[in-house]
Amino acid sequence: MSNRHDARRHTMVEDVAIPKHLLTTAKFNSPWELKKWEKSLPQNDRVEFQPQEGQKQGGISRSVSLSALRGPRRPAAIRPRSNPPELHVWDEFSKRRRLTPPIEEKEPITPIRESAVHPSPPLSSNSSVNHHSRQSSMHDVYEKAKLRGVALQRKHWVRVLFEVSVYVLLVLFIYFVLVGMPLWKGAVWWLYWVVSHKFTITGGWAILLGLAFLYAFCPLLILFEKDPPPATEYDHTDLEKNDSSAKNTALLIPCYKSAQIIGPTLEAALKVFPAENIFVIANGNSQTPLDNTEEVCRPFGVNHLWVPVGSKIVAQFAGCYAAKGFENVLLIDDDCALPPNFPVVSDRLKGQVKCLGYTIKSVGPGSSKGTYCQQAQDLEYKMSGIQRAFFGMLGSATFPHGAISLWNTEFLKQTFHEHPGYSVSEDWFFGDACRRLGGRVTMCTSVFVETETPSSVFFAGGGSRGGFGEMTIFQQRFKRWNFFFVIGMYYDMKYILTSWKLGWWEIGAKLCVFQEVYETLIYLFAPFYFPISFVVSPSFSGILLGATIGMYIVNVVLFNEYHLRKKNERIDWKVLIFYYTVYKIVLTLINVFSCYWSLFKYARYFAKRHPKIIEDQEAIGVVLSLERDVESPTIPEEGEHAVTARPPQRADSQRAYKRLTLTRVEAPIGLDITTTQTHTTTQSYRSVI
Repeated sequence: MSNRHDARRHTMVEDVAIPKHLLTTAKFNSPWELKKWEKSLPQNDRVEFQPQEGQKQGGISRSVSLSALRGPRRPAAIRPRSNPPELHVWDEFSKRRRLTPPIEEKEPITPIRESAVHPSPPLSSNSSVNHHSRQSSMHDVYEKAKLRGVALQRKHWVRVLFEVSVYVLLVLFIYFVLVGMPLWKGAVWWLYWVVSHKFTITGGWAILLGLAFLYAFCPLLILFEKDPPPATEYDHTDLEKNDSSAKNTALLIPCYKSAQIIGPTLEAALKVFPAENIFVIANGNSQTPLDNTEEVCRPFGVNHLWVPVGSKIVAQFAGCYAAKGFENVLLIDDDCALPPNFPVVSDRLKGQVKCLGYTIKSVGPGSSKGTYCQQAQDLEYKMSGIQRAFFGMLGSATFPHGAISLWNTEFLKQTFHEHPGYSVSEDWFFGDACRRLGGRVTMCTSVFVETETPSSVFFAGGGSRGGFGEMTIFQQRFKRWNFFFVIGMYYDMKYILTSWKLGWWEIGAKLCVFQEVYETLIYLFAPFYFPISFVVSPSFSGILLGATIGMYIVNVVLFNEYHLRKKNERIDWKVLIFYYTVYKIVLTLINVFSCYWSLFKYARYFAKRHPKIIEDQEAIGVVLSLERDVESPTIPEEGEHAVTARPPQRADSQRAYKRLTLTRVEAPIGLDITTTQTHTTTQSYRSVI
């Protein structure tokens, strides 16, 4: 082994061969996983152990890098006192190789789970030991994520076999269960027989109407909160309280190709938050930014991060660590415009309340009312807001609106341990993780936060929306929002039957969660029950269907004329009567078809295993770079925008260097920005993933 200094070496025993007994510290689930992991390593990271002449090779196999296998070390208090077989092998091996024993760390490494949940506080000039401990902890998380990533990988033929197997099972289910003939008459025929001979149409419609009535009209028993005073009319006490809450809160704005729409979002945000509290987290699967979002952000003096992983949830994960030191974080979409009198109600995050949602409103370009479709979405969003507020008062809402939510920072980090890591419907799973961890989701309904929505149902009608370019309701909901409707029933029932961490609040929370199960079952059974009902009793079923539609019309009229009138947010009658009803019927059909489409698409989606965020090597690599480099920033010279440290040269050409940039710049002199600008610098980091 060469004694030449190499920047790749992290410890004195980097390439020491490891006895076979000690490979168990990597915690492989099977020999197959061990072999697969060994094959995935670059050849230059392995060191062949050459036994001395006459020495037996039993117990010593081809070894790998110690740093790659190093798992989280247990604190001394819970470390086993002795392990004679392994210690004996290690002692003998050390004597034969004549190596210095590993350097003993002065402080135990924080366990993996705790390191991501409770990061160390910011470093001071005398905290080098804590800095080393935190880096070691995050490095352990990263190493574990690498192992987990290998264990979750499936070969191509396994994924194909999984996908084909699911398709075959679906076909067999349709034939043997639903159709059945000639083996038996099938479930559909027996459902027809039950409906026609047991007179269940009346009872079925009664249950349907009863539950629909309760879920539709009970939320109307509460009112929206009073409007906060305009920003210019805040009294000194309220203004000071809101400013204090804003200073303790980081505003995280994950975005994707948002250069065209991020400007107005920042203009509105700077009226509420200081520039140093705002973090624009652009992301995409590229080492370099996909557009000029950073240039757009530069005049505002806000923080900008480029995360080279195309995932909204990874961007939020990185933002939580970039915004360290803030007690709370507010997550908003890149097209949300905060009102000037936006209340930062972080004082409500106490006890079991760990997340707060805000009511939102749909707008067109330039905060206009937009098309009839956007106005219908406006009514839909506001009704959803009061429903969530009602269930939040009873126990907990299912989840906050994905466009905006306020979290306790440390609790939000804990949710990443429970979040399954899905890149679709990620906002819904945040609410599920919050409730399973014992946190309540409540709402603030004093303001409506504007967000631009698709302008049409099926055909794109233009607009300024960025991101994925979801310019139609069909694309937005059929392919994304509704994708986990069916699989969501599993998580909902699991929560209803197994989670009891909210105490008495669980009653209201479970009622809210059951509503989702009830709606999904209606979508799944609608193609069977409704046609059979109309075949058996067409007149009776037609009357009840009309009564159901009429009930919902009465519901929205009451909501519009009383609740929204008090907030001066009424919807035009033409939209309410002539468009909204047809709009909801079309959306119901979309929801039904999307459930069956998702059942078909699950085969391909789940053929590939999806790691949690804390098991994602790339996501942890981004956070690790912040944990490691944020304490030693690179200051740009005059005239430079960002300085990126040159990465160390590695012989392993298979590992890519992915760039994480944290930019904090000063707004140009003379530009009218509604915030006090401070002297700032630009920092750039490069992490090896």
